[in-house]
Amino acid sequence: MTTIQGDGFIVTIIKSKRRKTMALKVDAKGVSVHIPPSLSIATAKQFILQKTKWIQKKLAQQSQQIIVDKQFIDGELFLLLGDELTLHLHEEDCAATVKKLASTIVFYGRLKKLSKPAIRAAILTWYKKYADDYLTARTQWLSEVCDLHPHSVTVKSYKARWGSCSSKGDINLNWQLIQAPQVIVDYVIIHELCHLTHHNHSQSFWNLVTHFDPEYKIHRQWLKDNGYTLSF
Repeated sequence: MTTIQGDGFIVTIIKSKRRKTMALKVDAKGVSVHIPPSLSIATAKQFILQKTKWIQKKLAQQSQQIIVDKQFIDGELFLLLGDELTLHLHEEDCAATVKKLASTIVFYGRLKKLSKPAIRAAILTWYKKYADDYLTARTQWLSEVCDLHPHSVTVKSYKARWGSCSSKGDINLNWQLIQAPQVIVDYVIIHELCHLTHHNHSQSFWNLVTHFDPEYKIHRQWLKDNGYTLSF
């Protein structure tokens, strides 16, 4: 594996037989350039030089993306479809129960006997159930609008992706997507539905995405810039 020293950063050069063009990536793992075997290192160096300011900007943005762990305390804010909901903890002589009331998430239970992990587990269970119901129904509705029908829809946990579509037409969605604004949710669903027709990221695929979501570039960028906030 080859590395190149940039202006304040190190770039890893990765050669792949699957690549036909050069691709630059800046993520939590660092900076990397993915190139086909036939492309020279000198060409990659020139490309990095041209993209230096952009790379520095992205690295600066990442350094500001500090994820603060949720404390699951009274008054804490949580996201649901882009709206901020306030968590209220109520002492009740009952099994742990979570409900959404107006702009609040209300937890009922024996607070004096419950640990933070127990409260977290109850709220997480509620979130996943809400996500499963909403994202499944939203996908079914959009599939009718787009006339693109998946074999199945499953809401699950992912660490590094928002959704996927298998070659058999099975769509999977990340439950944490339920925290994003609805237009972002719709973009991800439409993205995966379009993979039912084009199981790649060709221009034809993006043309189809554009047809159903003309502002998909804005929505995709929102995920790149804010996706890190949709976790706890």
